[in-house]
Amino acid sequence: MALINCVRCGNLFVPEKDTNVCPACIANETELLKKVTDYLRDYPLANAMEVSDKTGVPAVQIFRFVKQGSLILTEPTEAFKCRMCGKEVKKGTLCQDCIDKVKDLKESAQKKEKERKRKAFEAEFKRNKRMKKR
Repeated sequence: MALINCVRCGNLFVPEKDTNVCPACIANETELLKKVTDYLRDYPLANAMEVSDKTGVPAVQIFRFVKQGSLILTEPTEAFKCRMCGKEVKKGTLCQDCIDKVKDLKESAQKKEKERKRKAFEAEFKRNKRMKKR
């Protein structure tokens, strides 16, 4: 059982999932997200600074919600461009085209690695077979 420090508050905790944020900070972020989404339901065209002023949620946290995909922008700002191609994104850090490209590249790399392992296994099998014949 490993202990890690929360990247938000620094407290030690035992991670239950693949996360580096403690349960208390996750609960706090969930509460902040609820405040933001409740405000945006009433004022859907509000910008990040207005939402921050009215809800008390720091603008940095609002932008973090967008990067995580918890919030979707109606009009992307300069800060929300795809990290690979520069296209505007409404959530996350990659556009859908680049997500698809990365997925294809990953699948291709996995196939090549599988083929490499298969060939190495066959070569070892043949080598062992020759050794037994001697």
